[in-house]
Amino acid sequence: MKRLVRRAATSLLTRILLVEGITILVACLAMPFAARTVLERSVRTIERDSLRQQADLVASHVTHHADGRWQVDLPREQMAIYASGYDGRAFAVTASDGRMLAHSPYAMPDLWPRDLERGHGQVFATGAVVGLSLPFAAHGTPIRIVVTQDQTRPGAVVDDVVRSFLAHYFLWLVGLLLLMPLANIAMLWPLLRRLRHAAREATQLSPRDPGARFNPAGLPAEAGALVTAINDLLGRVEDALILQQEFAGNVAHELHTPLSTLRLSAERMAPGHERDGALEQIARMAHVLDQLRDLASLEHKGTHAFETLDLTELTIDVVAQLTPSVLSGGRGIAVSGAERKIMIRANRGLLMMAITNLVENARLHTPPGTQIEVTILRAGGVAVADNGPGVTEEQAARLTRRFWRADHKRSDGAGLGLSIVQRIADVHGARLTIRSEPGQGANFMLSLERCLLA
Repeated sequence: MKRLVRRAATSLLTRILLVEGITILVACLAMPFAARTVLERSVRTIERDSLRQQADLVASHVTHHADGRWQVDLPREQMAIYASGYDGRAFAVTASDGRMLAHSPYAMPDLWPRDLERGHGQVFATGAVVGLSLPFAAHGTPIRIVVTQDQTRPGAVVDDVVRSFLAHYFLWLVGLLLLMPLANIAMLWPLLRRLRHAAREATQLSPRDPGARFNPAGLPAEAGALVTAINDLLGRVEDALILQQEFAGNVAHELHTPLSTLRLSAERMAPGHERDGALEQIARMAHVLDQLRDLASLEHKGTHAFETLDLTELTIDVVAQLTPSVLSGGRGIAVSGAERKIMIRANRGLLMMAITNLVENARLHTPPGTQIEVTILRAGGVAVADNGPGVTEEQAARLTRRFWRADHKRSDGAGLGLSIVQRIADVHGARLTIRSEPGQGANFMLSLERCLLA
């Protein structure tokens, strides 16, 4: 149960529905109450103000004659309103004891409350009639003025009430509706920001690191389930890659023994083109198997032992081992930058494998007569350049892919050499840069600045 509650609490959909539901619930509860409150207050205020204005107008025009008569001498236009009864307005002037002193033609004292004379000021309503009773003093005599309005007549303030109500209602409505997007933004913004961060993490996942996984922390439940599924998929892919690497290593290992036997049988053949051709093919097969074995070993190891070593000495040792095979193929090889020590921290075996593959790549993919130059870089690194045919820009971008070769007609390699170098560069935090133009040779530079010791 707790797990379901926790999952619902982190669900993007649940949060949206929760926010929308709370906002709608508040609106449903608040809007009727607010509308009723505002409407009643507006009606009471406008009615009271209108009746008070009428009462003040009547009071200012009350006249007491010498013969004892009381009269209201309103202006002609005002008197016409009270005389016609069209607007439903009426007034009356009463004495303190309740006697009627003066009144308009349509005054209706029968609808007044019985205790009207007891209060200082009183608003009353009887059926469709609303009224206001206020005490005044006229010519030294206390009087009371009562004004009424029939709400069914055109003079009622319904239109004014509606306009006032709608203005207040609109403010309430806008305020509550604005809460919904603001609440959504406040709730969803952190989740969307975490999703964008997860997207950036996805772009940084390297295909050369199959053990990398997404971090589902902070993601909504829906996205978290997707991330979990992707991580499970990555785990299965990693297991498949490990099996593939182990299989490649086992195959390479198992084929070495029959290949060695086949080489011995070929060496017993009579000298000639058939014997040389067989030995050459066997050598090519051995080269491919060595690359498969090296790649499987490299990928299978999770960590690699690093040590302090002299890059210059290591490079010279590798070149010395490869010089006979380079020269036997009709190519030349030279080393430059060997006059100084370059101390780095790296894995000796992997680095020797990388330099070997760079030189072997130049040897295998250039014609006889090509000059290969190995340069030891002062900034930490090794560059292998040749003056061979070179490769195009498109080919250079694909050279580090496994089992891809720029020259598909050649059969002396499986397209693994540069892939191995790239993987070794990744292990050392180094860079493999390929610069080449067709007809102007190629330059393969392994930069090891991060491994350089001060």
